[in-house]
Amino acid sequence: MRRYALSALCLSFAAVPALLAAQGFGIYEQGTCSMGRAGTGVAAPCGDGSAIFFNPAGLAGLKGGHATIGVTLINVDGGFTDDIFQRTNDLDDPLIPLPQVYISYAATPKLGVGVGLFAPYGLRTEWPLSFDGRFAGYKNVIRSVYIQPTVAYQVTPWLSLGAGLDIVRGSVELNQHLDLAEAPVPTAILPPPAGAPPYVFGQFGIAPGTDFANTHLEASKTTVTAHWGGIIKINDKLSIGGRYLMHAKFDYSGTATFAPVATNLIVPATIAVGPLTIPAGTPIDVLLASPPLDLFNTVLTSQTVTTSITNPEQVVFGLAYKVNPAWTVFGDYQFTRWGKRFYAINIDFQNALVPDRVLYERYRNTNGFRVAAEWAKNAKWTLRGGYLYHQGAAPPETVTPLLPEGNRNEFTGGFTVKLASNITADLAAQYIKQNDRRGRTREPIFNQVPTTGLNTGVYNFHAELFGLSLSYAF
Repeated sequence: MRRYALSALCLSFAAVPALLAAQGFGIYEQGTCSMGRAGTGVAAPCGDGSAIFFNPAGLAGLKGGHATIGVTLINVDGGFTDDIFQRTNDLDDPLIPLPQVYISYAATPKLGVGVGLFAPYGLRTEWPLSFDGRFAGYKNVIRSVYIQPTVAYQVTPWLSLGAGLDIVRGSVELNQHLDLAEAPVPTAILPPPAGAPPYVFGQFGIAPGTDFANTHLEASKTTVTAHWGGIIKINDKLSIGGRYLMHAKFDYSGTATFAPVATNLIVPATIAVGPLTIPAGTPIDVLLASPPLDLFNTVLTSQTVTTSITNPEQVVFGLAYKVNPAWTVFGDYQFTRWGKRFYAINIDFQNALVPDRVLYERYRNTNGFRVAAEWAKNAKWTLRGGYLYHQGAAPPETVTPLLPEGNRNEFTGGFTVKLASNITADLAAQYIKQNDRRGRTREPIFNQVPTTGLNTGVYNFHAELFGLSLSYAF
């Protein structure tokens, strides 16, 4: 019981880092202008202040001040189809808004300063309670808000450098049901043979998929990291740029609470379990909440769980080439160092009766490629479009309902329109098509490395994103 009941906490923490870096449900669309060109622009960021996110060096050399407010709306569709019955359970996610605010100012012709507020990482996956994945998590929410003060300087006419601090407030919520069939019988009642695992309730006739408890966990943490970038202007047509996002360590402390879920089952015949005799007709719900089991007052009690997670380094390189006064083409490459940062996660429980856990995720380094083109039709209209491809970090054996990610192809388009002499509006749309991915709905045996043998079906996923922003020049 202890092992499985608290695995929910491990899973919730495991979801955090996958969402706090590129790919997964990392949101790179942090400016409508850049979103229209597939996120490219590390060598030539948009002039709306979003360089604070895409490359801090882009603030150097700007004229005057800019204030931009925008929102990205995310509509997610997907589901899981099991192998045996070919039943499909669909995600039930709401429309998710992600805001961005940027303010930048040219303090001197060479010095630019600014501050940005945005939410570049997030997740909300909601599954129906009929889905077997409810035992891993049926409602999973990750939120993060970044506040980033930034400074940039044009060292020479051909070199600009910039850097910023990221003050991050992150929070996570996980809701999970527990399966009585997989719950171990307390060893004080029925000790197993020496060296053998505990007996589970499923060995006494409890059917798999019998919900008996709900787990709710919340955790939050504020941390500080940094990133910096540079832009080299080779000539009037060609620029190259790079951006480096440092790793960030989060020491999470979460509170878990448990509530019973009625099984409405009764013991069909008198049985003896060790020293315990259970009469026929005994409601199982009473048995679980009464001595000598009394699970909801012993093991399943509100308690603190802690873990440390390090988000990986992220490196982006790119170029921008001005074909002629109207046309510019862009290309970016992105690398995320998952391999070292997110392999195994150690989970520590406050309750001494609950053993600590190691959760193996075994993520791999990822690569992403972005290309785009932009056409300045006239002084009022600028049109753009792009394509990007990004690998999934999760190996085949760790694709779960919390983050059923995979390789993605994405297509974007957008435009800027000048509404007045100092006001512009940007609109963009993006379609994400993720490759179907085999995965699992349950976790492996306690503290064991997962294998593809646990995969029981196929996850599918796609999403539509819409961006809108208004910018004011002063």
